[in-house]
Amino acid sequence: MDGLEGMVPGMNALIEASVANGVETFVICTAHRGRLNMLANVLDFPLDIMFGQFLGSAPKIAEGGDVKYHLGTECIREINGKKVNLILLPNPSHLETVDPVCMGHVRAQ
Repeated sequence: MDGLEGMVPGMNALIEASVANGVETFVICTAHRGRLNMLANVLDFPLDIMFGQFLGSAPKIAEGGDVKYHLGTECIREINGKKVNLILLPNPSHLETVDPVCMGHVRAQ
């Protein structure tokens, strides 16, 4: 979709291993490249809604940022009989703020 295709199986493997070791919430923060792949292929975000939001024809069900491809969302997936809350935070335009935003969110959790 927009790059970093190798990140998808790696992230899925990381999430599965984490859930097997008791992790219940997984907070993800990314830069631009690969964000749409992450939304669609890791968080199971519906493509029709994603592209509908780009075109302004879908209801807004995800958190937005200042640019359409900065979408964030949250979902619950079941992996090997265990539920995990997956959170992809909206991406700030200034990439140097991705890490502190993620760390602050995790600390607040």
